[in-house]
Amino acid sequence: MPKPFLLLTQANCPACVRLERMLSGPLRGAYWEQIEVVRREDDERQFLALAGEYGVRSTPALVERGTGRQVTGAGSLHEVRLLLGV
Repeated sequence: MPKPFLLLTQANCPACVRLERMLSGPLRGAYWEQIEVVRREDDERQFLALAGEYGVRSTPALVERGTGRQVTGAGSLHEVRLLLGV
């Protein structure tokens, strides 16, 4: 069963690092089990397919599967919490 959220990310992306730190720090890693991380360098084909499916034009993008709602860029902690349903 697919995880309910996707995180599209890539290397050399300061905003990606900031969002990953936000998920690990203030949110204490509580949501990592619900997030499928897709790194461009690990599987570019899957990354591009998902980016196209959800209309993602920049990284990072935290996407809710099904609805397509997303937080792009580093976002704010408030935006991330709203998307994750915290």
